[in-house]
Amino acid sequence: MRLAKPERYLALPPELAVLELTHLDMETMSNQTLRIIDANLNRIGEGLRVLEEIARLLLDDAALSQQLKDIRHEMVKVDLSLEQQFLQARNSEGDVGINLEVSGEEKYKEIPETVVANARRVQEALRVMEELAKNPGVPLESDKFKWARFNLYTIEKELFSKLMRRGKAQSE
Repeated sequence: MRLAKPERYLALPPELAVLELTHLDMETMSNQTLRIIDANLNRIGEGLRVLEEIARLLLDDAALSQQLKDIRHEMVKVDLSLEQQFLQARNSEGDVGINLEVSGEEKYKEIPETVVANARRVQEALRVMEELAKNPGVPLESDKFKWARFNLYTIEKELFSKLMRRGKAQSE
């Protein structure tokens, strides 16, 4: 059974609901550009999944969980041929950023910090995609990524607020 979304949550507008990509759209792109797209699509999906799990399993918030799941599933649909192109362009073992670290990145102290870190991760990846889409020869629509980024700002605020209220209630 699918739950109805409360009015206060932003729904995906039909014209922005799916970023459908096909291998034909991407045939002329370099492996480096495909790697950027692949890495950022992965980052978006992974970060949204973390937020979804917190909303679902920690807060028991069905509406917020559903919204995050919808965004994760509906925002990008990639056909099998394009997925194959991404995998062929992927170079995980040769990635110069694989061992780069930032102090404080290794461990979060509290769940709200995890929410902020993952929301930022998704927002940054969406911004990368938005900017990349503005380049000639990249068949992506920057407005779709911009809309998703601004939608996520609202979701992050709601999720963080609920966690803080939960924490405050538990400490009383």
